[in-house]
Formats: sequence, C-alpha cells, structure tokens
Amino acid sequence: MANPPTPEILRDELAEFLSHLELERSYSGNTVDAYRRDLVRYLDHLAEFGVTAADRILRNHVHDHLRLLAGLGLAELSRARAAAAIRHFHRFLHREGLASVNPASDLRMPRRSAKLPETLSVEEASRLVEAPDTSGELGVRDRAMLEMLWACGLRVSELVALTLANCLWDDGFVRVFGKGSKERYVPVGGEAIRWVRDRYLRDGVRARLAAGRRLDRGALFLSRTGRPLTRQAVWVRLRDLARTVDIRAGINPHVFRHTFATHLIEAGADLRAVQEMLGHADIATTQIYTHLQRSTLQQEHRDHHPRG
Repeated sequence: MANPPTPEILRDELAEFLSHLELERSYSGNTVDAYRRDLVRYLDHLAEFGVTAADRILRNHVHDHLRLLAGLGLAELSRARAAAAIRHFHRFLHREGLASVNPASDLRMPRRSAKLPETLSVEEASRLVEAPDTSGELGVRDRAMLEMLWACGLRVSELVALTLANCLWDDGFVRVFGKGSKERYVPVGGEAIRWVRDRYLRDGVRARLAAGRRLDRGALFLSRTGRPLTRQAVWVRLRDLARTVDIRAGINPHVFRHTFATHLIEAGADLRAVQEMLGHADIATTQIYTHLQRSTLQQEHRDHHPRG
C-alpha cells in the first residue's frame, strides 16, 4: 500500500517520529505504516484549523479529531490505534523538546469491547488442514504450511519469514522472529515435522518450486514461481481451502493462532508456556484464552447439567 502524501505541517517532526519507531523501538513496517496514515490524517485535520506548529496544538484539537473519526464510522479498533498514534507522537515531541506542551497528556485510550477470538474446533481444524490435494506439489506445500500454522501458533508474518536455517528439526523446534524482531523457539509437533521436513523438503517439493531461480533467499515456503510466499497468498489459499470443506466464511490465518492457544489451554497446558510459545510480552494478552475456556465450560454446563 502506498504511503499517504506528506502533510503540510510538522513534516520533519513526523519523519523523525516514524524513524524513532522503526529504528529505536523496532516497530514492524506494518505498524509504522499504520501510524503514518493515522498521523497524516490527524495533521491534515489540524491544518484545516489553521494550526501550523506543534505548540499551537490544543487539547481540544486532539479530542475534536477523535470525535471526527467516530463520526466517519471508523471501526473501534481503528480509532483506538489512531488515538495511540497521536498520544505517542505528542509524547515524543514533548520529550525531544520539539514541543513545550503535550496536548494529549490526559488522552484516555478508547476502551475496547471484550471480544473473544474466533477459533476452530479440533474437527474443523483437522478438516481444513487435510483439505489440500496432496497429489500435486502445491497441495503438499499447502498441507505443510497449514500443519505448521496449527502446530506452532505462528503469526502469518512469522510463517512467511521462516527460513530453512530457522528449522531445527533434530531438536523439534523452529526459531521465530516476532514483533520487534524478538526471537523465540517454538516446538513443532510430529505431524507438522512429517509434512514439512519429510514430504515438502526431503521429497524435493520445495527444490522443484525453487527450480534454480535463486529468488527464495532461503525462505521455507515458496510460491509456484520460486519466490517466498506472501502473507496475502497464504490468506487466499486458506480462504479457498476453507470453502472446499465448508468452513465458515471470513477465516484468516490468525484463526489458527487462536485455535492453537485455545486447544493447548483446554487440554491443560500451563498459561506461561503458552505465552512463551505465542511470543506475548504480557501474560494478560494470553489470558483471553482462559476466558474462552470458561465460556466453553459454561456452554457444556448448560447443555449437559439437568438444572442447566
């Protein structure tokens, strides 16, 4: 996606802030691009008020902009991200001496409604993972890819970034670089190893996809042209395969991550271990899966208890 046009005001300050996020805070490229879009829209809105410098931005300007986003019908998550971008931007300007005041110092983040993640049952996940036609090379690749998603709970960005060097088959782990380039080691189950190492790699499927093109840069999962798979390509394949086995519409690769965590916790896995495997910095992020487990228990109680 192309970056939005540079705003007329605070052009240099915005560029410095985005560089800070990328180089010093190790934010992902996607997050930096999202912050850029949010802040360009914010600064363009300020220009309509006649604001031309950081010290002329008032608290009312900040809150008026957030009310504008709500009036435009932006999703709750998008408004929360925009508020975070604005708050971090003004904090940076004030800390670096680029502004004498911080008009967003009392900005409260919009409360997000507690929404449980969508997951697949074991039966649904099995049907989806087994959906590819493995008589062809792309089908073997897809089966190996889906087995890896379910076995490791990877983000799709982590999946497509996996390299041959990251796969420690003898130890039963993959080395993953998550948000902020944070490294972690995630166990790989036997079925995933069988499909990725034995069927996809040792049987020569990946080598035939690469076909001497030298385009893959050591990527584990390749397209039919020998290039590393993209996040979009994984999403399209998953969507198409879900349709073939009548799995509900709207599925995306992240559903496998939620499914991975939910199945582990429902089977009694330690929450701290699941946190480590998912790469969550805060265990509170992982705890949403315990809420999901409780909702499952409630449903079981309603369905089977004589006084339910």
